[in-house]
Amino acid sequence: MRYGCRHCRARRIRFPVEFFHEIERAGRLIQRYDIRHGAEIARLDHFNICTPDIPAAYAHYKSLGFGCSETIEGDKHELYAAWMYRKQTVHDVAFTGGAGPRLHHLGVATHESHQVLRCADIFGALRKKHHIERGPGRHGVSNAFYLYLRDPDGHRVENYTSDYYTGDPDHETYRWNVHDDHRRGFWGNAVIESRYKEATPVHDLDGHPQPVSDALLDESAVQVGADGLG
Repeated sequence: MRYGCRHCRARRIRFPVEFFHEIERAGRLIQRYDIRHGAEIARLDHFNICTPDIPAAYAHYKSLGFGCSETIEGDKHELYAAWMYRKQTVHDVAFTGGAGPRLHHLGVATHESHQVLRCADIFGALRKKHHIERGPGRHGVSNAFYLYLRDPDGHRVENYTSDYYTGDPDHETYRWNVHDDHRRGFWGNAVIESRYKEATPVHDLDGHPQPVSDALLDESAVQVGADGLG
């Protein structure tokens, strides 16, 4: 099944998605400590997408049954970012305001924070520390303990842990103000410009590059604490 966001189609802003209905089963590996190596990645967890129109993306995924765990909002409740979920964690897809459609990062989860630190140590030992873009640190949004990496092609990968359960039926969206410097950096190194400005272009389902539109709101223009770029 293939589709483009109907809210965005008129503005030619689409992030292509394909659905599948079956998958080959693998054996249970949760306690196979003997075969784990490196950062001990447990699962593919989420995608973070740069989109110029956060309200349109939010409305479309809400119509598909996604919940919203957290947002970043302005003083008049304008949306700068939204974290949305179907499984019972903080997010399966996050929308970050920015020129798009582009892929900001792919998130992979580990079970414990020391595995994120071990990942950083491995990159250091291999003299590949230049692939570490930011971290380790902890986000305010999602509570994630994170390490951002760039693969050899420049794509961004987040190795993270320590988000929280969202399965309660009355789970409420936590709304961060865009002026709160804890929102993306609870502690850790300050945000760097590439965090907001660089992302991976996407292709449509026929393999053609998608045109990129400028953002309606620019979070990086908000000058606040360690998380401002002004």
